[in-house]
Amino acid sequence: MASFGVPQSKLKEAREKLPPIKILSFVDPREPWVLVPSGSLLGFFDWVPENLRVGPWSRFALPTIIMVILMLCRFRPAGDECEIFVSSYPSLYSKLWCYNAVGFCYMLCMIAWIAKYRTKGAIVTFTLISWSLNMSRHLINSIAPFLSDHHFLLKMNHILRFPALVSASITFTVWNFVLLPYIYFTKLETKEKKDRFLGFNFNFRMVQLHVCNVIYAILNTMITCSMQERRTDNAISSMSPKLFDTKDLWYGAACTMGYGLFYTMILDRIGVHLYPVFSPRSNFVVITWCAVFLLICGFYYLWNWVIEEHLNLLNFESLLLANFFITAVCGILNGWFSYKEKKRN
Repeated sequence: MASFGVPQSKLKEAREKLPPIKILSFVDPREPWVLVPSGSLLGFFDWVPENLRVGPWSRFALPTIIMVILMLCRFRPAGDECEIFVSSYPSLYSKLWCYNAVGFCYMLCMIAWIAKYRTKGAIVTFTLISWSLNMSRHLINSIAPFLSDHHFLLKMNHILRFPALVSASITFTVWNFVLLPYIYFTKLETKEKKDRFLGFNFNFRMVQLHVCNVIYAILNTMITCSMQERRTDNAISSMSPKLFDTKDLWYGAACTMGYGLFYTMILDRIGVHLYPVFSPRSNFVVITWCAVFLLICGFYYLWNWVIEEHLNLLNFESLLLANFFITAVCGILNGWFSYKEKKRN
């Protein structure tokens, strides 16, 4: 992982003190729940309050986790007999097929760049998992013409459709309308720190992951995905994306809540506190889990409403134009804040 501002001398000392962590460590009853000193992996997460890193869980945490697991098991779909035909996907070498092929290559390059120049550990963030889900769908959409009807990859693409869209929607909403304002207004005391933080959020990588990813998700789940015939009075009126059903809702909930369980049962134990608000030691754990569930349901109804009533507002060219416009404007803003930073120094 990158040093994230931790001095190299302190980082070296922390690595020497880090106990060996093996897969068996997570199931060995002789091991403590928190497997790293002070509940902060190599000191990267010392900024998180200690009471959220180590110590007993909130009395609400375990009942919440059990409730989530029971709900996922109770409402698990018995089967998903979906009709998936290659002919419903964009044809080979069409502009929509080219978009999926180029989009996959671009998204793969972005992950490779982050792993090489930033940190390989970023792959465990919800943001990068959402990006990877959308990247996988771009790949399958582009290779669909080479597959057979009902191929298992097409079925996998069907399963990932709502998780890809809802994860991107949650990332966009929570980061831009909850975490970003919270950090900006409550955690940064000086104008210099605020400007530096805004400049960081307007850089190309952050804009792609936290803003443009939802555009790519809309493109690969509503515009360049498999289509179905829409009928009006027993006549075919158009080809449109299939509405999300309750099975899709379960897939989205299972994927998102599954990440929450992974965060609590694995990342919390090795001191990786990417989202302290989800700490099982906080009494707000019930509120945060319920809020995520409500977001999933909200986006389920929102995107179905868009498909039914306002799909005409979303077209391939306008979405690409919006993507380029957002990227350009944020690039200008990033340059402005970088210029102000240089002037101060």
